[in-house]
Amino acid sequence: MESTPGLLYSVTAIALVACSVSDVQGTPHGNETDQLALLSFKSVMVDQLGVLSSWSSSHHFCQWFGVTCGRRHRRVTKLDLQSQELSGTISPHIGNLSFLRVLDLQNNSFHSRIPLEVGHLSRLLHLYLNNNSLSGPIPPSLSSCSNLLNISLHHNMLQGYVPANLSSLSKLRVLLLQNNGLSGEIPLSVGNFSSLEYLYLGFNKLRGAVPDTLGNLRNLKDLSLVENNLVGNFPLSVANISSMEALDLGVNQLMGTLPLDLGITLPNLQFLSVIDNRFTGSIPKSISNMSQLNEFQITSNSFTGDVLSFRKMSNLLWFSVYGNHLGSGQANDLNFLCSLTNSTNLNYLGIGDNNFGGEVPKCISNLSITLEGFVLELNALSGTVPSSIENLINLEVLSVSFNNISGRIPPEIGNLRKVKELYLAFNVFTGEIPHTLGNLSMLTFLSLSGNNLLGTIPSSLGKYQRLLAIYLADNKLAGAIPPEIMSLSSLSMSADFSMNNLTGELPVEIGNLKHLGELDLSGNKLSGKIPSSLGSCMSLEYLYMGDNMFVGSIPSTLSSLKGIQELNLSHNRLLGQIPDFLEDLNLTSLDLSFNNFQGNLPTGGVFANTSAISVLGNEKLCGGLPEYRLPKCMSTGRSTDGRVRNVSIYTSLGILTIVFMLSLLCFLWHRKQRKTFASSSSNDRFLKVSYQDLLEATVGFSSANLIGTGSFGSVFKGVLALDQITIAVKVLNLDRHGASKSFIKECEALRNIRHRNLVKMFTGKRPTDDMFSDGLNLHFFTKAAFPERVLQIIDPVLLKETHDEDDGRDIRRTRRSDDRLRKIHECLVSTVEIGVVCSSEVPSDRMSMRDVAAALQAIRKKLIGS
Repeated sequence: MESTPGLLYSVTAIALVACSVSDVQGTPHGNETDQLALLSFKSVMVDQLGVLSSWSSSHHFCQWFGVTCGRRHRRVTKLDLQSQELSGTISPHIGNLSFLRVLDLQNNSFHSRIPLEVGHLSRLLHLYLNNNSLSGPIPPSLSSCSNLLNISLHHNMLQGYVPANLSSLSKLRVLLLQNNGLSGEIPLSVGNFSSLEYLYLGFNKLRGAVPDTLGNLRNLKDLSLVENNLVGNFPLSVANISSMEALDLGVNQLMGTLPLDLGITLPNLQFLSVIDNRFTGSIPKSISNMSQLNEFQITSNSFTGDVLSFRKMSNLLWFSVYGNHLGSGQANDLNFLCSLTNSTNLNYLGIGDNNFGGEVPKCISNLSITLEGFVLELNALSGTVPSSIENLINLEVLSVSFNNISGRIPPEIGNLRKVKELYLAFNVFTGEIPHTLGNLSMLTFLSLSGNNLLGTIPSSLGKYQRLLAIYLADNKLAGAIPPEIMSLSSLSMSADFSMNNLTGELPVEIGNLKHLGELDLSGNKLSGKIPSSLGSCMSLEYLYMGDNMFVGSIPSTLSSLKGIQELNLSHNRLLGQIPDFLEDLNLTSLDLSFNNFQGNLPTGGVFANTSAISVLGNEKLCGGLPEYRLPKCMSTGRSTDGRVRNVSIYTSLGILTIVFMLSLLCFLWHRKQRKTFASSSSNDRFLKVSYQDLLEATVGFSSANLIGTGSFGSVFKGVLALDQITIAVKVLNLDRHGASKSFIKECEALRNIRHRNLVKMFTGKRPTDDMFSDGLNLHFFTKAAFPERVLQIIDPVLLKETHDEDDGRDIRRTRRSDDRLRKIHECLVSTVEIGVVCSSEVPSDRMSMRDVAAALQAIRKKLIGS
């Protein structure tokens, strides 16, 4: 009996514990608050994957997906729903999870504003809302979360200013706000983040200067202000943060020079980028002391001088000085490349678009085999490409375009089996295209344009199963286009074979290029008919086939080119009618000039825009819009009724008989009267005007109507009163010696003269020159030289001006200058061609002034574009 009270006490204690456990499972008091907050949070979300299916009364909320509770109070301490394809808004009830330490909703599709109630989470340590579609401002209430260590709001659509009061978060180590729409200036209070280690404000719309208060962040390791609208000089206070490991000031409007002691004050720097700013001066020599540097990027500035040695940078992975004014254009400019052989993990080396001269040093063969990108384009480099370049076995991109590199393309390049992009364009390479280039099975871009390459196009280039674009233009390549290349279904961007000496017919395999966007075959000697298989290239947007010898008609299959925007078939030998289906295509430019097309010109679609089309030099075209000034077409209508057709035939025969008899009578009468009219005008189509008419037309030869004066007289503009026809009147000064002779010669020349102004301007000759006699006139003189000898008859003064203009250019631009001269010569040939057509004997063969203006405008655009 003595043990009974003790036993009763024990039973009572067990009962109390049981009740306590029951209370916890029943979620009373604060626990119920958490459950209701979570359910409210769920109610405004869209759960596509069903990950919140466990959020129900059948489970304790601490067992719900993504929810973590504390052991002591059984309150929610962590909500982790990252990367679950959730969408909707963030409920303000989230602020009721008062024990929450981690809120992780990153990589979802939440939208709308961040609720102000987040500021109630006083125990919050980590806030991850990045990679959503949140908008509106950053809530200033976050400053109440005094224990915050990490704020990640990057990659949203947040707007407004960076809240100045966030600086009260003295424990904050990470502030990531990049890739939003934040504006205004960086607040001066940013210097109060005494514990901050990572500050990312890049890819926003921040403006103003970089505040000096950033220098107060003595623990700062990473600072990124990339791609804003910041101005001013390099922030000197930042250069004194010795703990700095990464500094990105790229894509702003900063100017001035880099601090001379940058490499000393930032000894731990691993990443340095100031790309796309306005920095000037030389690269500080102290940077060579940055032995920890992994990436050095100063692309697109205005740095000058020599490039220093980087021998101490054994950890360098990325080196880019592209787009500056470095180098002197002399030998040994690239000696610094040899110092980079110590960078055994180098991945990218970009020195293009500078003023580097000299030869490519042979030491490049000792660069790290980890090198994947090697860009030397747009410099003044000469010499040859070392064959030892084959040692760079992991190279994926090689570009030496726009230099003065000569010699043959090293066949050893074919051993670089991982190369995806090869750019050797606009140099002075000679010889044939190496067949070994066909070994580059990974190639996606091949550019060899603008060289002096000879021979045929190797069929081995047809092995490129991943090729997207090929550029072989402006060389001296001959022979046929290999059908293997036209079978590359991977070609989707561009294939350019223009300005060569290619011959033969266009392979029917061209129909395999179903994904090709641009094809340029112009300026060759290709012949035969346009293959109907070309209509299978239904992705074509730009097709240029001008200046060849194609014959036949335009194939009807081209009606399948629904995406075509520009089509040029000019200067060929095409014939037949211009097909009506061209009206239905979405063309913005169509050039059919100088062929043998005939018949009715369509009027719909692109033909309704006279500035977008050229049909010059097709003498048998008719109809079209009045603006084309083509002759009217003869009616070819037919009746389907046999009897009506017979009546029409008989009626026509009768009319023809009557017309013949009347014509015969008229002929006999005119023959009799011919002598009577011998003294009158030989052709009534010329206006007959009196001196009084001329006097009134020129307002008494008023000086206001004076156009100009010459050696033997003056020219006045006038308007005839009767027909309002504008005329030019030349008044000779017969007192001047030689005026009579000049008058007679001009009369002889004007007898056959037409629109000769273009020819006269560009040949420097006049119709009245003594050389034009015995049947030779300015028209036949120019036509006989067209097109091969046009440059021989061009006024030497014009050619001298184009050469003088380019003589002063530096060696770096030599190739581009040569290309410009070639364009000028092409434009001269085209202009003279228009002059020849305009001065044709038969009026119907001449061009209208509207067509002349359009053609000259096109030539002008081509010249300016060069």
